[in-house]
Amino acid sequence: MRRLKKFILFAAAIMLALPVLAIAEMDSIGKLEFQKNCAACHGMDGTGQNAPFMDFMKKSPPDLTMIAQRNGGTYPYKQVFTLIQDPAGNRAHGSADMPVWGDRYGMEVNEKYGSLDPRYAKEVEARILELVFYLASIQK
Repeated sequence: MRRLKKFILFAAAIMLALPVLAIAEMDSIGKLEFQKNCAACHGMDGTGQNAPFMDFMKKSPPDLTMIAQRNGGTYPYKQVFTLIQDPAGNRAHGSADMPVWGDRYGMEVNEKYGSLDPRYAKEVEARILELVFYLASIQK
């Protein structure tokens, strides 16, 4: 009887741990967004090396793992958000080489829900924030 209790406790502990392990293995939304939309130019690791589109680019993309280092050791969340979103079409990132992801995400939302209703603008912001947080997580 004592062995059965130990086995049941052990089995219960395993069953409780499995969801936590599965969640730990899941990629973040930001990482998936990065892989889908950014890795072609910036590489899977964000360093700008070995990117599939590198041969077609006029200049090498920046190393996204060094944003904080280039900013005095502090990751500039708001600035990174603005650079990705580029809400007024200012091309704040310096050139037309990088798409304005706020506009591109907005078009996807428009296709999904119809005209870009302000209620859905939060979806665009959320996708950009996920990218911003992912980029913060890969800083060296």
